[in-house]
Amino acid sequence: MRAIVIREPGGPEKLELSDWPIGEPGRGQVRVRVEACGVCYRDIVDRLGKYPFMRRPVVTGHEIGGVILALGPGVTEFAVGDRVASTHRPPCGECDECVSGNEARCIGSPVMYGLTADGGYAEQALLWESSMVKVPDQVSLEAASFLHCTAAVALRALRVQGGLVAGQTVLITGASGGVGIHAVQVAKILGARVVAVTSQADKRAALTEYGADEVIVSAPDAIHKQVVPTVHLALDLVGVPTINSAMRTLRPGGRLVIVGNVTQERVEVNPGYLIVKEITLAGSALASRDDLRQVFAWVAEGKLRPVIAGRRPLEEAAAAQEALSDKRIIGRQILVP
Repeated sequence: MRAIVIREPGGPEKLELSDWPIGEPGRGQVRVRVEACGVCYRDIVDRLGKYPFMRRPVVTGHEIGGVILALGPGVTEFAVGDRVASTHRPPCGECDECVSGNEARCIGSPVMYGLTADGGYAEQALLWESSMVKVPDQVSLEAASFLHCTAAVALRALRVQGGLVAGQTVLITGASGGVGIHAVQVAKILGARVVAVTSQADKRAALTEYGADEVIVSAPDAIHKQVVPTVHLALDLVGVPTINSAMRTLRPGGRLVIVGNVTQERVEVNPGYLIVKEITLAGSALASRDDLRQVFAWVAEGKLRPVIAGRRPLEEAAAAQEALSDKRIIGRQILVP
């Protein structure tokens, strides 16, 4: 089959279109025909080799939607022909986090699609049953491919890590990106007032269209100069460039939840500011299958609109990542094998 393989870290030229073998599914696995794979900023981080545990060569990509072609031994929840989408990785089901119902924080599974196991920039993929959710008929597989890594991740960050309550104000940095544009919608569904932050004025209209109550156009370190510090929850999707400015928009007792980070640099945070304003600082990484099921239900009901920035063939994987790096898009690009 055709697949985009990373053999060594580097620039977009390291995304190699290859003839790659696909085996039969092992125990607990299925073989899927990939209908779409989202292009995430983490794919760029993977390509650059920032994770020391990354296996190479590996098929990159972790946002996968497709149709089951074959079942491995022990698969009980799915059948050939089912439409499915994946989470980032299969939980082990045995660690204390999994047993307590927090599979998004699993500490026992070594599998991460696109890092330690082949991912979705390919015509087919092997997926673990425990990482998949059935896709309702009302949801396209193109949209389903990326909704875990965008809307479901935003949902967990807002509701679980951020403790969002209806009627509160949420500030979202990087709001026009793949996670951001869906986070705006999720926050509105949860009953929040949304302040969306972007560095590009031409994205203001789109953010308003998707539900932002207020749009701030600002340099990353100057957000607080335009926002009265009454924000209950700041959802930071940018990281180091925006953390301190986003924090300064918070009211006393506010929460800062960090989901994304676009740079490998370190950042200094004034602990005195956290203490005096009693601010909670938290990280949020993945989402559960239940989070994804909730997102699919919202899409099926017409409450949430998946935002597809563009469709490209596998041959244009490098161009897709370059467009993402250049901040030229709103929403999520997908590769369609």
